[in-house]
Amino acid sequence: MKTVGLTLLIITFFIPPMKTVLTFLVASACCVSAFGEISHLVLRSQGDGAVFRSSEQKAEPVKRASFLPQGQRITVRPRSGIETIGAGYQFRFGSDTSFTLDGKAIGIHDGSIMVLSRKMGSELIIKSPETQVVLAGIGTCMMEVEPNGGLKLLCVLGRILVGSGQPKTRLELLPGELVFAKPGARGLGDRINVNLETVVTSSYLLSGFPNADSLKNSLRNVVRAQKTSIGRTYRAEVGQAKGSNTFEILPIPDAVPEDDFPSAPKPPSYKIPNADPLSELLGRSPKRLPEKEDLRIRQGQAPRPFPTRLLRPE
Repeated sequence: MKTVGLTLLIITFFIPPMKTVLTFLVASACCVSAFGEISHLVLRSQGDGAVFRSSEQKAEPVKRASFLPQGQRITVRPRSGIETIGAGYQFRFGSDTSFTLDGKAIGIHDGSIMVLSRKMGSELIIKSPETQVVLAGIGTCMMEVEPNGGLKLLCVLGRILVGSGQPKTRLELLPGELVFAKPGARGLGDRINVNLETVVTSSYLLSGFPNADSLKNSLRNVVRAQKTSIGRTYRAEVGQAKGSNTFEILPIPDAVPEDDFPSAPKPPSYKIPNADPLSELLGRSPKRLPEKEDLRIRQGQAPRPFPTRLLRPE
């Protein structure tokens, strides 16, 4: 009887809330697909979190397990950060970052963000005061608004495709590669390689938030792979951070690009000698040994029986 009562209690009090949660999740997914926008659900708020202006122009705090408002400017407080998920993406917004959500686009007014994409074929629009880019692919990248209004993009994991809005201009970024999106719709700059070990250990967006074991292993592996790569040179290095989550890139003036490295001398091609290959292998002329007759057969002796016949002698 106690078991039956406990079962009825679970059905009465737990099944309806579970149905409500499932209905809510399904409705959220339908909203994303129907309206074509990414709903950012707040997973984590660190420090003092973030605030936004309500319709009454009051500063409202961003609460955990709530959706970020669309079309309103959101500001992350100093020495703070927030983490959100939505439609196959995971986002981290660093301290002193202000941004606005507009459907599938994120307008970054100031500061830096991290984007982790898990969905193949999806595209995300990132806008800055003077330019915008379209991101695709699966991986992790970091972006920061430049003083001139442009964007700085660094690939940390995976493979990120960056489009500048111009026709036939799509750049592929691999781990450790950085590119600048120039202001005024002037396209993308040249790719440069940076030391990921310094970025991973010093960036608040990567090390300041709790990371899953899978992400920790991925970061550890990509840093190890970059350190052990042969012939890799860095044309830039990470300088002093201007803030708790920014990453400053300093060019190395005396760095030699990989394409300018002198190539190693090639050994002369192998030529087939005129001599017999067997003579070349032995180092002397081959000698044929004389065939020897079987003395036992010559003397008329019968061959020894096969071992299985020993058990059944005739």
